[in-house]
Amino acid sequence: MSAFALPEQIRAARQGNREAIDALVEAVWPRCYRVAFCVLGEGALAEDAAQEACIALCRGIGSLRELDAFNGWLYRIVVRAAARVRRRRSPPPPPDDVNAGLDGATIEIDVQQALALLSPHLREVTVLHYFEDLPSREIAAILGVPDGTVRFRLLMARRQLRRILDGYDETHALHNAEVPDYAI
Repeated sequence: MSAFALPEQIRAARQGNREAIDALVEAVWPRCYRVAFCVLGEGALAEDAAQEACIALCRGIGSLRELDAFNGWLYRIVVRAAARVRRRRSPPPPPDDVNAGLDGATIEIDVQQALALLSPHLREVTVLHYFEDLPSREIAAILGVPDGTVRFRLLMARRQLRRILDGYDETHALHNAEVPDYAI
């Protein structure tokens, strides 16, 4: 697992050093945004969630007891901020055509589109496991659910992604993809 920030930055920020807090926010911002974007699938919403997470970091860094807990603590803050932002927005309309506007699309865009079709619970565990390389035990602690629930959600996400991406061909982008008929 790669670290969000250096221990010296975290230590100084915990002691209330304003410059250290600013430097810490600058160091963690890209990853906060990336995780929020992967969970939410929309840039403006991800920016809102990442900003909320950074505000929570500034307010709560002094209460962080263990330096080693920083990454899990911050992941938890980002995922919760993304959930709050998702709840505040109105539900998006279902996609009419999964393939609309994807001529010449890259694999990354197709994967993001496939992730967007997953339920929020499945998308969260998928992002934390595959994009952030976290083990299911750590994801369970971040999300506040049992380890078995995380493993089950990962299994369901893999099944749905396999079905969504079935027949994937880089030259034709996503085809034959369907919106999942159920969500966990």
